[in-house]
Amino acid sequence: LTDSDSVRTWFAPFRLGEDGETRTISFELDDIDLSGSVLSCEDFDHVLLELVDFGVLGIRVMPVEGAAGQETLLVFTHTAPDVETARSQAAEVGPMWDTHLRLFARTLGIDIAEATEPELVATYSDLDLEIAETADDAEDDA
Repeated sequence: LTDSDSVRTWFAPFRLGEDGETRTISFELDDIDLSGSVLSCEDFDHVLLELVDFGVLGIRVMPVEGAAGQETLLVFTHTAPDVETARSQAAEVGPMWDTHLRLFARTLGIDIAEATEPELVATYSDLDLEIAETADDAEDDA
């Protein structure tokens, strides 16, 4: 989570700015640099970033005791300023993060199934619709 060369294998390499009150970070994507700031970071535990145009992103690795013994739970959070923004972004950014998190899981040695882009788009489009229907039902109940 905190090593640029390792992160390159599942997302993109990054550069950190100088230590200060807020440490800056810039990911070197193919066609753009995605910049923001590091809100919190602890090796082998979590990273919490605020990225321009993306919001706050969190990735946490938690050891858990599972049926097969020691397992790892990967928790990913992506905030949005409001429900409507989250709803509209689900189908757009969900497949991207899903793909990157599958790559990340593989770097941890986890055997995870492949998913095609059409499958991911369908899944996150359904999620978008499910959220919309749930919100509409809640409004009807009010």
